[in-house]
Amino acid sequence: MNKEEAEQAVLDWYRETWNGKSFISGKPWKLDLDTCLTTGEHPWVVETGEEIMEDYFSRFNVDKTGFNLLKYWPVEPGWIPNVLLPASMRVKRVAPAPLTLRMLAESAKAGHWLYE
Repeated sequence: MNKEEAEQAVLDWYRETWNGKSFISGKPWKLDLDTCLTTGEHPWVVETGEEIMEDYFSRFNVDKTGFNLLKYWPVEPGWIPNVLLPASMRVKRVAPAPLTLRMLAESAKAGHWLYE
């Protein structure tokens, strides 16, 4: 699979399977290779992100060795403020790393996860 084929295949798969629609207009969200699944206008929650990535790895036959879900969807603090929790239960806020469709396309072309 060459670069253009991989990019188009990932865009088509995401558009057909995962791309959402605007609640007000009903139009699909803007979609391009720089669409980010973890940050930006329409980030996914970790549970959906995990489903998306499992579907991606199996559909495009990409070796997921080195992929760390928590890098892109870090543990989020609960509703109880850290100040009220014992030190052992406090969760540090960590910004998610961007995960774009371009990264998925490049890894699909390579056949393994390229970003550690």
